[in-house]
Amino acid sequence: MENLVIKATEQTAEVVLDATNGKIEFSGVSIPEDSYSFFTPILRWIEQYIEKPQKKTVASFNIMYCNTSSSMYISEILRKLRKLKNSGNEIEINWYYEEEDDDMRLLGEDFKRISQLNFKIIATPSIV
Repeated sequence: MENLVIKATEQTAEVVLDATNGKIEFSGVSIPEDSYSFFTPILRWIEQYIEKPQKKTVASFNIMYCNTSSSMYISEILRKLRKLKNSGNEIEINWYYEEEDDDMRLLGEDFKRISQLNFKIIATPSIV
């Protein structure tokens, strides 16, 4: 299975989907004008990955800001990753937020509660 790397833009996060090492990484801002076009290849990749996953998958979200449609797609990604957990694979989710950004911390806590996955919410120093 091929890895998928999407470079960051002013409106979209950098995405690294690494099947060899079982890593799923999002970083930056996620406010795409066309969320469907941005997230569809990511969801397809995850569906293929679920068919032949690594024993452990680590998904890291280091998102500075995301819009409502991005939140809905992140929720869908977590739902797909829960399938891995339910089939006996180890899943670890790392949700990073700037230590003074209560909105992103609360969003991470919501995703943790809803997803029922092994979820770490990690504060990082604020960027000034």
